[in-house]
Amino acid sequence: MRFVYSIDYPAERMEGNRLRMEARARFEYADRVPVGFCLVPRYFAPLFDIPYRAIFESVEEQYRWQLEFLKYRLENIGDDMACTSPTLCVGPYFDNVLDSAAFGAEAVWPENETLHARPTIHALGEMERFRAPAPGTGLWAQARDWWLAMRELAGETKLSVGGREGRVDVAPLSIGGLSPHMIAIDLVGTDFYWWQVEYPEACRRFLRTITDGLIAAQRYFMEIDPRPRGGFGLAEDTATAMSAESFREFCVPYTGELFDTFGVGLANGRGMHMCGRSTHLHEVLVDDLRITSFDLFGYEVEPEEAARNLGGRMWLWGNVNPMLMLTGTRGQVKEAALAALEALAPCGGFMLGDGANVCPGTPIENLAVLTEAAEQYGTPVARVAG
Repeated sequence: MRFVYSIDYPAERMEGNRLRMEARARFEYADRVPVGFCLVPRYFAPLFDIPYRAIFESVEEQYRWQLEFLKYRLENIGDDMACTSPTLCVGPYFDNVLDSAAFGAEAVWPENETLHARPTIHALGEMERFRAPAPGTGLWAQARDWWLAMRELAGETKLSVGGREGRVDVAPLSIGGLSPHMIAIDLVGTDFYWWQVEYPEACRRFLRTITDGLIAAQRYFMEIDPRPRGGFGLAEDTATAMSAESFREFCVPYTGELFDTFGVGLANGRGMHMCGRSTHLHEVLVDDLRITSFDLFGYEVEPEEAARNLGGRMWLWGNVNPMLMLTGTRGQVKEAALAALEALAPCGGFMLGDGANVCPGTPIENLAVLTEAAEQYGTPVARVAG
């Protein structure tokens, strides 16, 4: 075998994780609220003393580093979502630039920073002339090729987890999960906000083109990899700067169409992520987009607000301040975690975590505090809104 990994992870812990995650899906709890973190490669690179760019040097290197990071996570970090069976999942990873770069934004590949997109549309006429790329071109083509290669590499991997024979699975091939509005901001920059005011029809045409391109790309990927998807989610981070009225006009029709196209029939077919303060948009998320989960929602939303506006209507995951987790004391982090549990756990379907993204350098001890808080809090009586 080309790759051999033995991961020290107790079978009883794996089973406990599975029971907690399955209970959460029913808006119930097993022995306590589950804990889950957004731990992406940028968190692990400093721990392994490698430049962040190293994980993008080749598909073989990214595959190897993903497994190294997973081994470290399971053996050192105590969240529940990372391991519910001896099957571990990897997949092509390009931060948040996959879709934007495929549409023509300039992808910047720094040595030790996350990948990011630079705008390439600087005038209204350029936006009006924009055409969506063909599926399977640009960075989408690299994602496809790396996905195919990772499937071959998985077949050359011997894995054991907690003494049990395991296997490596490659996640379903999909678009990157950015909403049409987020891609528009990546392509145009912040000028797109005032263009929405001055040239609304042109902006709607632009968003229509992006949406059609995303639908074509996802269908292309699903032809290559027709396996069932467990859910469909999108990020709408750029929307938190907008009014509810603007959000309804420039986000809901396009994000909603993606949900309607790819989320039908999936238990979690309308997943949403929003960093920042999104409270003024909660009514739209419930009534217009009908989201099924609010994933890693921003810490600027008070837990009581999320419980009042969203609790019982969807799965919730969040939302302890990542900066507090980075620099705070164990006591401060635990206090924040208990406050989130008090407000959100009784709603049912809650998973305690960051809000959002664990910062590089965050002490493992501060991550462990969230599990300690969940164990201290125990099992609430879930209440689900009718």
